[in-house]
Amino acid sequence: MKFVRLGDVARFACGGSLDRSNSACWNGTIPWVTAKDILGARINDSLERITEFGLKESASNLLPVGSILVPASMTLENVVINDVPVAINKDLKAIIVKSPDIDRNYIQQFLLSKAYSLEVSGKKGMNYGHADETLADIEIPLLHLEEQLRIALILGKADAICKKRRATLNLADNFLHSICLDMFGEPVTNPKEWQTSSIAVQIRYTQIQNKMISIKGKLANELAQSNFLFSSLAASIFTSSEAA
Repeated sequence: MKFVRLGDVARFACGGSLDRSNSACWNGTIPWVTAKDILGARINDSLERITEFGLKESASNLLPVGSILVPASMTLENVVINDVPVAINKDLKAIIVKSPDIDRNYIQQFLLSKAYSLEVSGKKGMNYGHADETLADIEIPLLHLEEQLRIALILGKADAICKKRRATLNLADNFLHSICLDMFGEPVTNPKEWQTSSIAVQIRYTQIQNKMISIKGKLANELAQSNFLFSSLAASIFTSSEAA
C-alpha cells in the first residue's frame, strides 16, 4: 500500500484577524468563517460577513471552493469543506488539495477518523509553533480514486448520522434544563412561590436535578457509543484499505 504525505498533495493557508471597530470591514458579501461556523460537513455561509476592504485589511485570503477547513487547535471533531469562496479567521486553517489523484472528501473523512491522535500531536506541535508541519506530515493511504470516493461516501453518511445524533442529544440536554426550570423555578428565589419552606423547595429541586443528571448521563453514554461506532467503522475501512 502506497502512502502519501498530506503536505505533498495539498498546501495550507492560515486565517487572519480583523479590527472589529472598523465598520468598513464588516457587513459585506464575503463569508467570514470562524470556529462557530464549523458544524456540519459542508459550509456555504457564515454568521458574519466582511467587505472587500476588510479582506485586504486582514491576513486572510479568499479561499477557493473545496478547501478543507480545520480548527488551528487541531480539535478535529468537525472538519468542513466550503461550497462557496470564504475567508477564515486566525482560529482556522485551510487545506487546499492540489493533486488530481486524491479526493478532498476522502481526506476529510480520513482526518475525522484520526481526530484523537491528530488532536494530541497537534497540541504538541502547537507548543512549538509547528501546526502546519503536523498537518503536512500526516500520511494518507493513496488508493484508486474510485475507492477513495466509495470510502468517502460511506463514512460521510455515517458521520452525518453521528452529527444528527449529537444535535438531538444537545437538544434533549437543553430541553431537560428548561423544563426543570419551567416546572420548579430556581430553588433560591422560588419564583413559583411554592407554599413550603425554602428547605423543602431545595430538596424538591435537588431530586429533580439528580434525575435530570441521570438522564443526561445516559444521553452522554449514547453519544459516546455513537462516536465509538463511527471511529470503529472508519478504522476498519482504512485498515482494510491499507492492507489491500
